[in-house]
Amino acid sequence: MRQFTPVGNAPPVNPGEPPHHGDAGAGAGAKNGPIDHKDSLGTMTATSTRTVLLAGRDAMRTAGWQEELRAAGAWQVLPPAHSFATARVLLHRHDPALLITDLHLADGLAVDMVRVLRSGTSPLGTQVLVVARGQDPALLDALQAGADNFHDLDDAKAPGLAEQALDTLSGGAEIAPWIARRLLDHFGVEAQTATRPHVASPDAMAGPLELTAAERQLLRQLSIGQRISDVARLIGLAPRDLAARVRTIYRKMQWGLRAGDLSLSPAR
Repeated sequence: MRQFTPVGNAPPVNPGEPPHHGDAGAGAGAKNGPIDHKDSLGTMTATSTRTVLLAGRDAMRTAGWQEELRAAGAWQVLPPAHSFATARVLLHRHDPALLITDLHLADGLAVDMVRVLRSGTSPLGTQVLVVARGQDPALLDALQAGADNFHDLDDAKAPGLAEQALDTLSGGAEIAPWIARRLLDHFGVEAQTATRPHVASPDAMAGPLELTAAERQLLRQLSIGQRISDVARLIGLAPRDLAARVRTIYRKMQWGLRAGDLSLSPAR
């Protein structure tokens, strides 16, 4: 496996704490108010307006996103950006609660945007939802750099963009089977027990960068094609609790990579 280059000067994140970036709790959360789930990963509503910046490849694309968000209510949609350069200016000018960005822009990638947000001594609290299609390696790059969640346009069963936007701000994250398999490889977890019934035991002594038994089992189940909602029904937990667990796994991966760990890229 090739060595991963750490992302800028991004500050460490304690993977044992609820997902946050910089001043996300005191900044984006306080200035925009709390988010309430109505029925976990089903219909969700927000209790107050949240500010969102849209960065899409073209005006037609961002117009569609804008229409969906406004129809859902509780969103203050900033004027859209159609380039990395413009988005960077607007991010620093408005410090929105959420950035929804295409994976590929005309003059840059979503990973570049994430690095801007997460680097420096005073990183912005904006959370990032990446819009992608299928098994794009650039999506892994964005998640490695610190993106919070993604929306897969090729996944017909995925929640809508507005729903995933709310879930992102509520601390949840989506995951695809191929990403779960790469994470199993990254953390050195065997996947052959994925179909075996298992009751996870507490991992009180697990290190901050190690997966707990529950996290390992969740990745195994997701790696064989089960969805978060499927696993939630199977083990009797709320889907939003498992979505938050996925977010914690991403944080552990990001922390490890920043500490000089190996990347998720396949061996050459």
